[in-house]
Amino acid sequence: MDIVRKIIKYTLFFSIGVLLFWWIYRDLEFEDLKSELHKVNWFWILASITFSLLSHLSRAIRWKMLVKPLGYNMKLRNTFLAVLVMYFANLIVPRAGEVARCSVLTKYEKVPFTSLVGTVVIERIADTVTMFILAIIVFGYNYDMFVLFFDQHPEMSENFFKLFSTQNLIIGFALLAIIVGLMFFFRPFKNTKIGNKIKSFSKEFKNGIFTIAKLENKWHFIFHTLLIFTLWLLMFSAVFLAYPPTENLSLSVGVFVFLMSGFAMLVPVQGGIGPWHFIVYESLFLYGIDKADGKMFALIGHTSTNLIYLFVGFIALMILPLINRKIKNTIIK
Repeated sequence: MDIVRKIIKYTLFFSIGVLLFWWIYRDLEFEDLKSELHKVNWFWILASITFSLLSHLSRAIRWKMLVKPLGYNMKLRNTFLAVLVMYFANLIVPRAGEVARCSVLTKYEKVPFTSLVGTVVIERIADTVTMFILAIIVFGYNYDMFVLFFDQHPEMSENFFKLFSTQNLIIGFALLAIIVGLMFFFRPFKNTKIGNKIKSFSKEFKNGIFTIAKLENKWHFIFHTLLIFTLWLLMFSAVFLAYPPTENLSLSVGVFVFLMSGFAMLVPVQGGIGPWHFIVYESLFLYGIDKADGKMFALIGHTSTNLIYLFVGFIALMILPLINRKIKNTIIK
């Protein structure tokens, strides 16, 4: 029943995203699209794709560092390919990427799945903290634009602040209390078969979480966390340079639009289709970019990035069993 609800939810959000995408581009003629694409500097699109792939490589290196204290020295090629599979899976089913990449390394590197999930939690915490700090700096510097955006879209402002409503906070504390209560309730059953499985699951998860305290060099972890964000910003800014109407915008504008577009990714829609385009062109409009040009920029940036994710993710899925089978056969010989 839970699976059915999830399918209905994701189908609904995807349908809304597609509808919003159609509404944004309903007046776009094919000839106009061809004309605009001729203006694109494809060198900068290629540069954007390169920055994106380098960020994935950096993420793979950082993840490998987190897993090493567990006693597993994962092959970088498998870790990198698993990260590519993650982005591919997210485009098919929202939020499925983390499960997919952990499954890949459990299969090919024999690392316990639950421990890998623990390391992913640490990664997400590191990314969230970094994004939060960056957002404070950028939105503080562009405070007037931030307020103006939400003034023009009060419904988004209302939904954003609803996340921190009293009702949601009460629900959060209630769920926490239920979890704690269940822990005490099931304590008498801890030595049963199910209890032992839960205990084993919990131990593996905690092992994954606490790898952050056992890192050989924490500064390398911090370096790669900052490098990932730097490469993301370069990836986004390169698309600015690729399209004439946005090529003269400053890096600070690029960072602002990049962070604003991050709100769209909170919506469980494959690749943020629809909401991402809307927020990007509305943010660019604040800086004097015509909405038609902003829509074209969003279309170019989103399509080029996600087509590459689909392509390299699919290739990664094909390569993984081949390179690991070859290694296995070599060992047997």
